[in-house]
Amino acid sequence: MIKVVGIGAGGKTITLRAIEEISNAQILIGYSRYIDMIREYIGDNTQIIESQVDEVELRVKQALFNRDMRTVIISSGDPMVFGMGSRLYRYADEIVPGITAISLAASSLKIPLDDYSIINASTFSNDLKEVLLKLEKSLEARFTVGIYNINPINRKNDALAIEKLIKEKATAWNYYIVRNAMKNNEFIFSGIVKDLDITQVSMDSILILKRWIK
Repeated sequence: MIKVVGIGAGGKTITLRAIEEISNAQILIGYSRYIDMIREYIGDNTQIIESQVDEVELRVKQALFNRDMRTVIISSGDPMVFGMGSRLYRYADEIVPGITAISLAASSLKIPLDDYSIINASTFSNDLKEVLLKLEKSLEARFTVGIYNINPINRKNDALAIEKLIKEKATAWNYYIVRNAMKNNEFIFSGIVKDLDITQVSMDSILILKRWIK
């Protein structure tokens, strides 16, 4: 049995259901950093299979190989929001939801998410033109926008292209960069889009764009 379990940001954001599934797992699969976030809930007899952040397909293969046991594969945030659920929904017996980054960040910022769009900026799984098109249409529709997986270190040109489009389409909007949302080391940058420096964003951050109606 395969269960994909969302752990939110760990700590107090993990759900009771997630703790239950992690504690009862025979096999626990996940990125080593996420394993560290939930280690206190792992059963004494659980076999832990750790991997690196970019070894997504390896984790999928490990889950399928161990599907005859109570196998839990963990995902930060919510598995179905740019998480492991996107890779395993065809094979998983159950998806256990978690709290996704935009919900955590919006709560920290006290920003309503009544009408919003979320976009994955990773060009490992999306073409940059597609990312920019989705972003452009979201801004034109005046959605509050959350952008995941901006990486100005390893994908600097992509990040700069995103910044350019944001400044063209939403120059007077507010931006919020929330790093490590709802963790002890949470940090927030904010300002007007025309002053946005996208190099302040990291893979531990989410960028939120908001048009406040006065």
